[in-house]
Amino acid sequence: MPAEPMNRAILVVDDNPDIHVLMERMLVPKPIHDPDMLRGLNDLEARLFGAEPPEEPPDLLHGLRFSIDSAHSGRDGIALVQANPRKYFLAFVDMRMPPGIDGIQTIKGIWSVAPDIYTVICTAYSDYSWDEIASELGCAPNLLILRKPFEAIEVRQIATTFARMYDSLSGVKTSVNQLEEELVIAMESVSQLEERSRALLAEIAEPCLLLDREGEILGANPSAHDLFGVDERLLYGRDVASVLVDVQAPLPSARAVARSRLVCPHSRPLEASVTLTPLGPQVGSAGELIARIRVNHDA
Repeated sequence: MPAEPMNRAILVVDDNPDIHVLMERMLVPKPIHDPDMLRGLNDLEARLFGAEPPEEPPDLLHGLRFSIDSAHSGRDGIALVQANPRKYFLAFVDMRMPPGIDGIQTIKGIWSVAPDIYTVICTAYSDYSWDEIASELGCAPNLLILRKPFEAIEVRQIATTFARMYDSLSGVKTSVNQLEEELVIAMESVSQLEERSRALLAEIAEPCLLLDREGEILGANPSAHDLFGVDERLLYGRDVASVLVDVQAPLPSARAVARSRLVCPHSRPLEASVTLTPLGPQVGSAGELIARIRVNHDA
């Protein structure tokens, strides 16, 4: 049995009760069997919106379902959003609602609680210009102006389009949040691995460097500090070739032995045998290596 489609909540803020009746009819359509009631609603729609209602197809909302909460003043609309900031994806807000606050102040109050709500400001040409609205609310990407008189098809198109956009953005946000959580876990794992690697370095008597596959120095034990004449902070982040001239990236994925000249600022040039040992659980796995350095003092 198919799942019921999700109801998406819409807030309508308008001081005219007839607007709420018609918004309900446009966005939450129900079959009307009483011809007198149907005629009355059609007359009301024509009077408010200036057009005769057209013949409507059976699926007006492309399979989407909406629910509507009504507020008859700006402050009531703000209070509904404050009570449940994540409930609404869309708000239709009238510009003029005397004697209370106007649509501009209402939207500011709504956005102070839920800044991502898609908002349609319903205004007559004589109310505010676009420049005046933009100066108050900014050129917000979630703001749309709907001029009065408007038609049912405009309201339905706005609601269905914004619903699809909201669903898409919600999916992106969910994916980003999951990636952030995975990144935190991965960073914690890397940090733990580095701590274990440094502890292992400290237990080895011979000079050792901790490297990644690209040859970046991630750490060094005290014997390496003494050999190269610098502390770990100055070695960290350098290319291994800056101290082991003949060890070049990319480093091998399996254990290997090489000979290399050393760069030691406080001593004559030295040569050494360098043993590279991967720290990964498998041969060939991406990870870190330990470079054990055995200096050839007879060279």
